[in-house]
Amino acid sequence: MSRQAKVASIDALPRLAAALAKFRSEGASAMEDFETELRRALEWIHVDRKNFWTQELRRAQEALIQARIQLQQAMTTKRIGNNDPSCVDEKRAVERARRRVETAQRKLEAVRHWTIVLDRAADDFRRSTSQFSVWLDIDVSRAISALNQMSDSLVTYISMTRADESAVKTGKAVATDLEPTPESEKHDTEQPFTSQ
Repeated sequence: MSRQAKVASIDALPRLAAALAKFRSEGASAMEDFETELRRALEWIHVDRKNFWTQELRRAQEALIQARIQLQQAMTTKRIGNNDPSCVDEKRAVERARRRVETAQRKLEAVRHWTIVLDRAADDFRRSTSQFSVWLDIDVSRAISALNQMSDSLVTYISMTRADESAVKTGKAVATDLEPTPESEKHDTEQPFTSQ
């Protein structure tokens, strides 16, 4: 049973292999870009935001201490007899400093929370992208290699076919191992043994 392949263009396989190679290269580059952006985001939450709100909390606590000291000083210096002075401005400063401390504490707690969330998301992302990276490195490389081998085989096949066709046209067809000589031709060419 003979099988034939209808090949319309042998250029399609190398073009497909080149397109896959380009895809692999661009995919690997995109993965590197994703990893860089991920590291930048993690550094921002782990280092930048944590340090900023830690320092902000410390400054707010120092400001609250200063506001309380000023309120205490105002209460003692403005006291007239047994009457406590109102010290409205100093009390407002203490309240503003207290709100600033609370805000910094909330922000620092949010940084801690989102650090955990981002770390988990980064781990999930890295797990999923590692499968894609392996696919790019192994499977796409194998596909490119297979396409190149198919292309080489087709080129070899076509050159052999053309050589056979030109040999037939010039009348110089040669029997090959793939095409054994028919039995009837063998008997015609064999000389019978005769004893004399």
